[in-house]
Amino acid sequence: VVNGVNNGESDTLAVQKMRQTQQSNVKYITSFLSFSWGLIADCDLESECLRILGTLRSDIWAVYRGVLFPRRYRARFSYLPPRVNNGDEVCEQDSSFDMPKFVEEVPEGWVSVEDDFTVFWACQTSHASYNMFNCPMSKMNDGLFHILVVRASCPRWRLILMLLQLESGNHIHCKGLEVISCRAYRLEPLSYNSYNDIDGELVEDGVIQAHMMPRGAQFFAGKVD
Repeated sequence: VVNGVNNGESDTLAVQKMRQTQQSNVKYITSFLSFSWGLIADCDLESECLRILGTLRSDIWAVYRGVLFPRRYRARFSYLPPRVNNGDEVCEQDSSFDMPKFVEEVPEGWVSVEDDFTVFWACQTSHASYNMFNCPMSKMNDGLFHILVVRASCPRWRLILMLLQLESGNHIHCKGLEVISCRAYRLEPLSYNSYNDIDGELVEDGVIQAHMMPRGAQFFAGKVD
């Protein structure tokens, strides 16, 4: 990092600007990694009691919460799809839309889904940790969220296969996993049995709404030979 600063080597990173509402209060949060709700958030936050076990704690809790004692997480999920140009998704530096207020319905052009979910994981980077290649298609500054969704109708054995392949990134090809790319999203929990987990940290319950800020942060790093 020091060499990167000295040599003036830098790059940019898209960050997520989030609005959260709880009762009448609105809170703004900036995130650079991911937002999770459902199984992934439960594994991250509830397994704190097993922190002494290191990274193994998440694996143990995934079996406990995902297989032995699963939950169904009901929510309404709305998102704004990417613009498409000649068949390719285009979104960099795209600020040609206004985010709706929480009291408003999502505008025309958004897609809404209400269902029981197991996994809801909005990713901005390819890795959630050094050993978790959760979003292989994500680029540092693509201006898109890549949201991993698993519905509660997915059999437990398929869920196990996905979790076992998180390290390699091959879970992306598993049947039952949906990857939704979008410019903005809103998550309205309808069952309050999980947590809002932003970049690995617990925040208050409530509706989450987010859009991407391409090149919202700059960082320095050394060259990779």
